[in-house]
Amino acid sequence: MSKKIFFTTVATLMVASLPFTALADDFDGSKPLTCASIFSAECNAAEQECITGAPWMINFPVFIEIDFKAKSVSTTKLHENPRTSTINLVSKLTDGQTAIQGIDDDFAWSMLIAEETGSMTLSISGEDTGYLIFGACKPN
Repeated sequence: MSKKIFFTTVATLMVASLPFTALADDFDGSKPLTCASIFSAECNAAEQECITGAPWMINFPVFIEIDFKAKSVSTTKLHENPRTSTINLVSKLTDGQTAIQGIDDDFAWSMLIAEETGSMTLSISGEDTGYLIFGACKPN
């Protein structure tokens, strides 16, 4: 099976597994979440180029776990390089989204989760490198 077909299949299954009538309370920071990364981009200012495609192409984990009580975002045991990052800020926006932010090493990151659908956008910013990850989250 080609990587493109596999990627499309995984993305379709993840989106299809989201509840059609998700409750906003599931994504407002009150419950732990598991998020699946579906599409990614890595851009480098010095080389003036971007790599786009599946998250594993840029060594980003397919699944991440968000624990609001522990204030952490972690890779799952499936990822070859386990990491945990501290959540510094959680904000509920007026338009039904939850924003999560933190700093890890020399990178700042910000994640936005739509409470109605569970869709997720994550940006990670470094000095001359930026990452953009799109995905979907579900309550644990």
